[in-house]
Amino acid sequence: MAFHHSKRGRRLALVAGLGIATMAYASPPPTQAKIDFAVRTSDLMLATMFAALTQEFDETTPQNVEEGKKSISLIFNDQNRDMRLVGIDQPLQANDMPLDDFEEDALAAALETGTALTRVEKVKGKWYYRRSIPLSNFRAECAMCHSNFPAGPTPDRVGALMLRVPTD
Repeated sequence: MAFHHSKRGRRLALVAGLGIATMAYASPPPTQAKIDFAVRTSDLMLATMFAALTQEFDETTPQNVEEGKKSISLIFNDQNRDMRLVGIDQPLQANDMPLDDFEEDALAAALETGTALTRVEKVKGKWYYRRSIPLSNFRAECAMCHSNFPAGPTPDRVGALMLRVPTD
């Protein structure tokens, strides 16, 4: 089949070429083995993060609460989209609000029922295992940094930890 050297022929060739390129770079959903690997990685990531948070809480005092706030904000750096604290209560930074549908759904579930969510989904062309962990005012130290929280621990639901692990 020959294309004529007309504008229409060049457009057809361009469209056909784009279709082939799209098929060649389409990212199929991950296999169950890759999802299972991401789940296990997420479990390790969660354990590591809670160990770090527990250590931070154990060392935070009324005398160094400002340093503790800064330390936590550095751990949950706004540039890191793979682990985030998401909520609606102050003190908030711009990045602490939900950034997409999964985070909106997960935060709503965490605040309303204390339910965790998981999904495997594509984000900006890349597949991820995504997970939320509902958070409550579970330590007395929470109220040191969050002056709007009652003295804890209390069962008050305050947000969610969002984790995502690439499945590639």
